[in-house]
Amino acid sequence: MPINLHSTFSDIAGDDRFIQDIREAVKNKIFYEDTSNFFTIVPGIKGGQQVAAVRGIEYVTRKSQGCGGNALTPSFSAISQKWEPQLAEVKIKFCYTDFMQKFTQWGLGNGYAIKKLDEAAFFLFIQDLIIDAMKLDMQRLVLFGDEDIASQNILKDASKAEFYDIIKKGLIPTLSYFKTVPELSDKFIEIPENISSTVKISDPKRAIKLMEKLIDTDDFDGNILLTNNALFRNYSSALTSIAFQVLESSKTQMQKGLGTIQFGGQTITPIKNYDRWRKNDFTHPQNGTYLPHFMLFTKKEYLQVGVDDISALDNLTLEYIGGNDEHFYIKANYMIDFKMVNPYEFKAAI
Repeated sequence: MPINLHSTFSDIAGDDRFIQDIREAVKNKIFYEDTSNFFTIVPGIKGGQQVAAVRGIEYVTRKSQGCGGNALTPSFSAISQKWEPQLAEVKIKFCYTDFMQKFTQWGLGNGYAIKKLDEAAFFLFIQDLIIDAMKLDMQRLVLFGDEDIASQNILKDASKAEFYDIIKKGLIPTLSYFKTVPELSDKFIEIPENISSTVKISDPKRAIKLMEKLIDTDDFDGNILLTNNALFRNYSSALTSIAFQVLESSKTQMQKGLGTIQFGGQTITPIKNYDRWRKNDFTHPQNGTYLPHFMLFTKKEYLQVGVDDISALDNLTLEYIGGNDEHFYIKANYMIDFKMVNPYEFKAAI
């Protein structure tokens, strides 16, 4: 991570009362789960590189017809996609004085002595300030990114379109598109709350009913069952209720928390930030929240996030411009795209 500093910061000092106030401050980070928990990260993708899925065939074996028997000519059904990575950019500008004040606050809040805020501490500050935000942005982009989002009237704040229209289609827009493809129509299950655009789940067994339909498939084996957090809690609550009714010994376990939860042998993986982002940023054109819930059963290796470099999110450039400008810049960029590379092997509820 290259750093270009105008000067060192060993001489930073501040008012004693100010320093005491900062020491009493509590640092509050936004909850983050690693994107690789849900998706497969694929480095080194190239624009135009083809990703094709061919549906398997059967009924090719017959009793021998001897010499001159007729040969079969099976037809192969396939879906072809191409990587179309787009350049995502971070460009942040601070007034130098304000920036250094934030740096001082961060250092004191993390236990640094005011006289020991040096370049090493500054490096950690930038990591704390920007890299976590970039990782959250990437996860949100992979989930909801859509180049046409500005025209869909689904954002509460239309100006936020620039934070979503970077890539062609993330996971949820991809599923919404696949739902319109006749060949894939049998892959989808309706969620009543999504039809009515309501966040509150009306049925205490909604998640169970959805998962029963999702994993009831005999044409592929999945290894990941993704869901938003509200449906995960709906299932967790149903399990708790059942356990309290059946086994007295289960009460202690429920009080301690369920930990990893499975259904039909499949571990359920909630994306906790899904609900926060849908609630904060999305609205239905008529009323409520647009697609507040989802579930997806597939293989994790089919959910691919393509990037140019696996370390792209850690590579920041820092610039200080003196003179009349007196601004500090933080810059980064990386290429990114999302592809659901095998549209034949999934079932989804949206």
